[in-house]
Amino acid sequence: MPLIQGCSYQNPVSAGLPAIPNAAGAPNLAPIQGDHIFGDVIGAIETALQQIFGGGANWQMRMRSFNPTLATLWQGLDGVDFGHSANPPITQRVGVPEPDEHSHMFGGYSRRLQWHLCKVVCTGFAGGVEQRRIGGATRAWRNNVLASFDDLINHLVDSTALGFYIATPGGVRMANAAAVRHVALSLGAARINANGNMILAPFFVRYDSLRGTLEGLLQRFDGSTKTFLASSSTWI
Repeated sequence: MPLIQGCSYQNPVSAGLPAIPNAAGAPNLAPIQGDHIFGDVIGAIETALQQIFGGGANWQMRMRSFNPTLATLWQGLDGVDFGHSANPPITQRVGVPEPDEHSHMFGGYSRRLQWHLCKVVCTGFAGGVEQRRIGGATRAWRNNVLASFDDLINHLVDSTALGFYIATPGGVRMANAAAVRHVALSLGAARINANGNMILAPFFVRYDSLRGTLEGLLQRFDGSTKTFLASSSTWI
């Protein structure tokens, strides 16, 4: 249930907290864009913010009117390259799809993070009119969000993509579904495996500060509950 008392709408991610993903359930995937070394953490957070504020393409305008500092912090964070910008560190492969534990586990933990983030919103429609309130943020809520963030970071890196990127920069790997599972690595384990790779080193540094930045974002939800007025696109 949302943190706001008396809310009759379910969490926009799902009615209940999504289950912990099971690595054994990983599907066989062959991404057209190649295998990203890092999971898209910023994309996962952005999706949750879009669900919290609503408004489609206008969600950032709503966020700014809700809390200008929150919007400014997000704009700065969204401008940092965490491995999913114009030229991300990826590896290419050809051949059959392979079991992709990384995509499966990262995706599952992303939904759990998003579910915890979205507990601050009560949203739905009544008589065709949007109903949206944000509030109820507590220390316990922040702790739950940060704990789910930690779970996500513990499944951040695609081990197969990382290993091939370091051993064969710019190469194309032949898929081997019988022997490869794309196991998910934690940030710490990936740093060790990267062995000081100069291209990847800046990404590890950026991820080191991400938890603290996220906590700063969460603190901007503190305070009294605000209600969105769709007629004037304002919060009261």
